[in-house]
Amino acid sequence: MLAKTDADDVRAHNRRAVIDHLRRTPVSTRKAMSAATGLSVSAASAIATTLLRAGLIVEIAEDERAARRGRPGRSLALDGSAASVAVAKIAVGEVAVRVCDYRGELLGEARRECDLAAFGQDEIVRLLATLLGEAMLGLAGNRMPRNLVVAVQGKTDSNARRILWSPALKARDLDIAGPLTALTGVPVGVFNDCSLMPEAFRWKPDFARRDFATLFIGVGVGMGLRLGGTTFQGQRSSAVEFGHINHIPGGALCRCGNRGCIEAYAGDYAIWRRANGRPDEISAGRVSDADMHRLAALARSGEPAATRAFAEAGTAIGYGLGRMFTLVDPLPVVFTGSGAHAMDLLEPAIRAGIRDSAIDGVGADIPFSLADDVDELIFGAATAKGLAACDDEFARAGNAETREAA
Repeated sequence: MLAKTDADDVRAHNRRAVIDHLRRTPVSTRKAMSAATGLSVSAASAIATTLLRAGLIVEIAEDERAARRGRPGRSLALDGSAASVAVAKIAVGEVAVRVCDYRGELLGEARRECDLAAFGQDEIVRLLATLLGEAMLGLAGNRMPRNLVVAVQGKTDSNARRILWSPALKARDLDIAGPLTALTGVPVGVFNDCSLMPEAFRWKPDFARRDFATLFIGVGVGMGLRLGGTTFQGQRSSAVEFGHINHIPGGALCRCGNRGCIEAYAGDYAIWRRANGRPDEISAGRVSDADMHRLAALARSGEPAATRAFAEAGTAIGYGLGRMFTLVDPLPVVFTGSGAHAMDLLEPAIRAGIRDSAIDGVGADIPFSLADDVDELIFGAATAKGLAACDDEFARAGNAETREAA
């Protein structure tokens, strides 16, 4: 016989499988749940009944005609009112907070455009708490979110508590999670924004059970990895520091202070300075999207300096990917960021770089795709992270009613 803890784990796994199915298929039926999860129809139905009683899912009418006939449909969907989650984004010159319901739909938002460079721990914590309060204004019941996921440009610790370094801040090693939880009563997790990006595809059917990478090209160069069904997180920090793999020893100066990093050739400031003949210049702020689009237009017209700048950026990224593909299997890559809008200029050099650096050029033909809106990608990833934490909590709920489902 299974021990009680083993049986509880099985029940939690099965409940989570049903909730995951409803994340991927927002309107479903008990029969469809059974087919998608491999559970028997009776087990799927029992779990659905339990989730209905717990207020996590609702029955909805199949269509208006069915409702008018007086026979309610048996379709099921997640109940948005079951919980809410909050997400925050800290970037150069901006902080924003959103609150979403249990279905991931936006409930409220607040943001500030400001120079964060002089902010310390207390100022960042107070600002996040203020924006959370503003985002919640007018929400029914004013119930606090189940959790708050903070996505940060920069490096965060593997315990999801501290900002170790950020281009938005001069201060280092800031404990954000502890003081913010104490101030708001909401559990907080702090993550590198780029490493978090694969979470945005957690419930996308095209990415189900696939390993893949997300690659941001903009104010820096950052990567996220989804491997074996899990978004990768390091043991010392949360970031996948793809942009700081060395491309050319002793080469161009990187914002991190080292020389020769991939970012020193492929970040927006790197492309801009190469095109404008300003080697080793590190701009104080970010290069605007408008400036990057103008540079891309010059490169498309054949202007030599701009053309070389994008080609060198693509080569640096390609060599980095080729080396990575030598360590792990080649992965599909989703590109995003201001630089990724010039993929027509970057892609030939990226693929050539992979061919030159990977064993037998393996991975040079790997699928590339583009996520146009990087802000929405970050918010979507942070929201998915928060919702997944709720799902885990609800799936493992140990009340007697929950134990009824197999």
